[in-house]
Formats: sequence, C-alpha cells, structure tokens
Amino acid sequence: MILDILNPHFTALVKGASQVAAEHDYAVLLVDTQENAQREGQLIETLRARTDGLILAGSRLSDEELVQLHDPERPIVTVGRPTAGPPGVRVDEYTAASQLAGHLIAQGYRRICYLAGPPFWVDTQREGGYRAALTRAGLEAQVIRATSPDVPGGEQASAQLHQAGELPDAVICYNDLIAIGLMTALSAQGLRIPEEIGVAAFGNHPLAPYLSPPLTLMEMPSQHLGESAARQLLGLIACPQAPEAPEHFGVLRARHSTRRRS
Repeated sequence: MILDILNPHFTALVKGASQVAAEHDYAVLLVDTQENAQREGQLIETLRARTDGLILAGSRLSDEELVQLHDPERPIVTVGRPTAGPPGVRVDEYTAASQLAGHLIAQGYRRICYLAGPPFWVDTQREGGYRAALTRAGLEAQVIRATSPDVPGGEQASAQLHQAGELPDAVICYNDLIAIGLMTALSAQGLRIPEEIGVAAFGNHPLAPYLSPPLTLMEMPSQHLGESAARQLLGLIACPQAPEAPEHFGVLRARHSTRRRS
C-alpha cells in the first residue's frame, strides 16, 4: 500500500519490492490509498484475509491504530513509520535533514525555512534534524507546513512564504514534488534561484538533475527501502521472529539550486 502512485518515491519503492517478491515467486498487488487514512484502514481489513502479508509505505494511520494491527500470524511491514506495533524499515531521517541543512549553512545561507509535510514520523524527524543543525549554527528556525505534499502544494507554498514576512534565503522542502512546485512559482514571480533564494528537498525524482536550475536533493534510497521491506515481510511469513531490517541512509546530491552565496 502506497500513499500516492504519482510520487516517484513510491514508484521506486514498489519496483524494489516487486523485484524481490518475483525472485521468491510472489506477486505484488499495488493499492494507492490516496493519502486517506479511512480508505487505508478499510483496505487493510479487506486485503489481510486475501494476502500473505502487507507492506504499508508511509501509512497515515495513527500509531495506536498501527499497534492494534500487529499480528504475527498476518504480518505487516511498515516503511517510514516505526511503532511498537508492526516491524518496519526506515531511513535515518534526522541525520539526513541535519546534513542537508548543514550543506545550506556551509553555502552561506542564514535564513533557512523548512517547508514541512504531513505531520507524521518522517516529517517530525526531518524537522528535528533541521532544527538541530540551525541551533548548532546559532540560527533561527522557521517552519511552514505545505498544504499538500505535491506540486500544487509547492506552488501554494510560495504565497505562504510571502505571507510569513521577509522571504528566507533558502527553503528545504519536505519532498521533491513540493520543491518543483515552489521553484515554478518563485520563477514565475521573477525570483532567481539560487541567487535570491536557494531550494533543496528530500527525494529521488529522476528529473531533479534536469530542472532549471538542477535541484539539490537529500536522495532517499527508495528502491532499496522497497527491497528491504519485501525481504523483511518474506522473512516474517516464513518465521514470525525474523530480525529487524537494517536502517537506511540518505545521500546528499548538491546541485545548482543551492550554489554558494557570494
């Protein structure tokens, strides 16, 4: 189960899971929950009786609901939602965000805004890492929540930034889709990137290197997450006491959208 089939992060994740499943003679049924927790809960109840196991990628259920779903006889693996319930795979989002903010600070940016996403574990960890990096540098944090984690949400975020007062020097976006929308809106307003405002994001959008300017990313290992989640689920199907999956890490891809300020 994924949140948005149009998001390249989930596309790559499904590719990884499908490859591992095929190697073990399993088929993958793909379900798009459309960022809807109620729809997700209903689909889980329907599919658990018809499948050997479920992977929940970016679940919008509450921690309490996820804990209640834990059942070794009907295994579930989460991606990016560690809880006391079902086991899962994740990226060290806190460190990734700290490194990305540190890169912007090293490039000379001082007023750095975090354009947040949906308030779940991934976003909380990213905001925490961002705040820690700014605190170490003696800088003030500014957090604005995007209206949606997609391109339209990024376009609307441009107005949110202007309404908040003085524009920041740079913006770290929750994901690359938000960043693409933001860059489009800022450019339409005549603002030059990175000369007047830098933009960076988390993600692995295949077009990021080809945008104008090319987008700096903390690249997420989406396909590897899918592979790891599938291996863990297959392990749980074979043995309910299968070990936890290893933690994954992002990789900084510095590009022109955060070029050093003179």
